[in-house]
Amino acid sequence: MKIRGREITGVNKVTLVLPREDGEDIVLIATAIQDLDAIDEFLQTPKPPAALGPGNETTYNHKDPGYLTAMLLYNMKRMAWIVLESLRGNDIEWDTVDMADSGTWSNYVDELKAAGFSSIEVNHIGNAVVAANALDEDKLNAAREVFLHGQAAAKNTSGPSTPAQSSQSGKPANDSESDPQE
Repeated sequence: MKIRGREITGVNKVTLVLPREDGEDIVLIATAIQDLDAIDEFLQTPKPPAALGPGNETTYNHKDPGYLTAMLLYNMKRMAWIVLESLRGNDIEWDTVDMADSGTWSNYVDELKAAGFSSIEVNHIGNAVVAANALDEDKLNAAREVFLHGQAAAKNTSGPSTPAQSSQSGKPANDSESDPQE
């Protein structure tokens, strides 16, 4: 696939470098997940309790405490899966995380901390995953600025189409005090 002649060759990636004093920095690459539906194999979205309302119409109680708790747990597991799946290409060998068991997914945080990653570093890892998988407003604004700056530069490369009528000093351009360029 091409967009304006540029061949698109792969998914978005964000590289995170975590410095270490021993000189061997830790490099992690968070890769965008192309198919979020793959999680459905391991995790089912909770359903709110249903009841028959007036006219035998089914109503759902989205405020049910049990449903809200189930949704919170579901969303926590879903985010853990996104982190793990996005980091899969880094050949991380987890001790307590089993991708086939959703009950173990959130263990990645404890494992990272036990390995010596600070809470801030764990947050940076999570931010890299989010950045790889989403376009936040800051990234969109930065890309827009770069694009518009390039457009403005392209317009200005041809130079003025008519001779300047005055200089910065306000004097007529052909009445310059500098050496004439004949």
